[in-house]
Amino acid sequence: MSIWLWVALLSYLLGAIIQWLQLSNKFREFEEYSHFPFVWVADLISKSTCLLQALFWPYNLIVDREG
Repeated sequence: MSIWLWVALLSYLLGAIIQWLQLSNKFREFEEYSHFPFVWVADLISKSTCLLQALFWPYNLIVDREG
């Protein structure tokens, strides 16, 4: 693989990790009530939403600039 593909992949993954950390900090209060089933499901849904948002972080940057 080309060095530029490695740089692009590394920067994308680093950006996704940073975005995941920023978004997942919002849902820390769910962890202390995780023994309730509905809170566990809400936590799972919110973290999966955060994961999807973290994977699409370049799209969010483009949309924020245009708006």
